[in-house]
Amino acid sequence: MSIHIQLLTEDIVNQKLLNEILELWNENAIETADCELGESERKGIQEQLEQYIQSKYGAIYIATDENNAMIGFGMASIKKDFIFDMNYGQIDEVYVVPVYRRQKVAKRLVDDLVNWFNDEHNTTVVNVYVDLENDLALNFWEGIGLEKEFFMLSNN
Repeated sequence: MSIHIQLLTEDIVNQKLLNEILELWNENAIETADCELGESERKGIQEQLEQYIQSKYGAIYIATDENNAMIGFGMASIKKDFIFDMNYGQIDEVYVVPVYRRQKVAKRLVDDLVNWFNDEHNTTVVNVYVDLENDLALNFWEGIGLEKEFFMLSNN
């Protein structure tokens, strides 16, 4: 099994790649929220993907298999903490298709995102938001060394 991880840049991105990410995002929505993305959600996500690719404060990595099929992706952005006057990295999305899970694909995506934080933005602080009901994700993040810091409450 040969897995390739690649940073998406303006030079290599095309509509086909964006559509593949959107399909994986939709699979994630079905798996975690039991619903498909609507047309307006897809449009908003595509705009977000394009912004990340164009901005020096966003990054998208994709994972492909030996047949060049996309099997996962990870997205991250740089945020500013105004209280401590510092930048930090936020991992916004990581998804790997079920058949490739437990093969360290997500870990490799995260490692590349963390390296991007360090190399491009000189920050080692990493945050990620996880749905409390997403045990698979919680176990993954804790398994690679992140710790629960606080809970976010919502009226949703």
